[in-house]
Amino acid sequence: MFFTDLTLTQMLGQMLIGVFFLIMIVKNIRVWDFHMERTGAILPFPAAALIINFILQFVSALTLLADYYDHVGAIVLIVLTIMATAMFHRFWRMDDPLRRNYHMLLLTNNIAIVGALVMII
Repeated sequence: MFFTDLTLTQMLGQMLIGVFFLIMIVKNIRVWDFHMERTGAILPFPAAALIINFILQFVSALTLLADYYDHVGAIVLIVLTIMATAMFHRFWRMDDPLRRNYHMLLLTNNIAIVGALVMII
């Protein structure tokens, strides 16, 4: 039986994090061209990078939802979240105050997400 070693709140939290990443995959695929442009400005093969990223996110989210090798899935999601944050949310380099504030918010949200994933490990 899955989730046998977790409390009800731990199980709910782990499942919510898994669902969060599944929702983010759908949202990000819907704006594929936007992400291709952003990723292409940083990495040489943006389509391959995005596809690999989405596959890793999907499989890792499923590990959280199934409570099967969830610690491995959490580690993969931590690495992906840190990499995406480092690449796309450099708020200190932005001139527009609204844009800078928005990306600082996204960076701090990602710190909280990493914190939640660390608790799964």
